[in-house]
Amino acid sequence: MWSTPVQTFEGRKDTINLYTDFLKEYYDLDLKDFKYDIRTWETTPESGYWMAPHNHGHSHFTSIYYEFVAGEGGELMLHDPRNNANRGYPQEFGKCFAPLVIEPKTNMTVVFPSYVYHTAAPFRGIARKAIVTEIQLGSINIGESFLGATAI
Repeated sequence: MWSTPVQTFEGRKDTINLYTDFLKEYYDLDLKDFKYDIRTWETTPESGYWMAPHNHGHSHFTSIYYEFVAGEGGELMLHDPRNNANRGYPQEFGKCFAPLVIEPKTNMTVVFPSYVYHTAAPFRGIARKAIVTEIQLGSINIGESFLGATAI
């Protein structure tokens, strides 16, 4: 299985606390050390809704809070971020490159890096309401790059 920080938990946190905790747990960084911009929107798809693979290229981290789920399907599929990692491996290695599939449940939050391509499988049911937030970080210390990361 590929390794990228993905966090799931029951309930919803204040957006600032959500990203503060995620950065601390997975990167040992403090949100207070960054400038940031947070964007939020709701999705309320009807039965039959699905979304093609995409990422959130204009942000660094994404969270999805499933406020209400009444139906089946609509799984969040997080795809292996290692481009061409599966190239040339026999099919027996398939599970090593399989997407991480998360079944949405009412009152569940998922947080992951925005560079991870993800898909919403077809949803079948009455309704589903999700609140998506994403955060774009900027360095407070403009200047030198650190270990290949460009200061922005």
